Amino acid sequence: MITAVYPDFRGAIPLFKRILAAVDGTELAEEVLEAAIAISKRFDSEVHVVHAIHGGVLASLLKSDDEDDGTVMGPDGPVEAADDDDADSVARRMREHAEMHGTGIMVHTPEGAPGEEIVRVAEEVSADLIVLGSHEKSLMRRLLVGSVSEYVIENSRVSTLIVKPAP
Repeated sequence: MITAVYPDFRGAIPLFKRILAAVDGTELAEEVLEAAIAISKRFDSEVHVVHAIHGGVLASLLKSDDEDDGTVMGPDGPVEAADDDDADSVARRMREHAEMHGTGIMVHTPEGAPGEEIVRVAEEVSADLIVLGSHEKSLMRRLLVGSVSEYVIENSRVSTLIVKPAP
């Protein structure tokens, strides 16, 4: 844990000035945001939230059987269907959740492949840390559609924290 390495940050320059929480429409999104908020409170950091919308032909073709009607599989993992209300409802839910924790957030809702958009927005806002969730997938699904978290880890120059679903 960071506090074990750096027990007292008082008076020091924050290690993480800008944190980017990458969320989807699942319940794990709230856990991702909570992790980002907890870290931001420790370092007095800004919190940005990115929710990438992936539309297109593959979005409807790669829909998973175990996902709700709004979530589909894209080339880079689970993504939200291109529905005008969807991005707004996820953004609203994240803002409300952040307000419950006494934190303001800036929300970004770009359209495109989630992994690519997370990396792009992280660079755009000069993020020092990316926080995102990782959903368990079968080996076959991982081979077919890939993983957003793996894409971000491999393609971003920013430190990345992966949040796994609570057991």
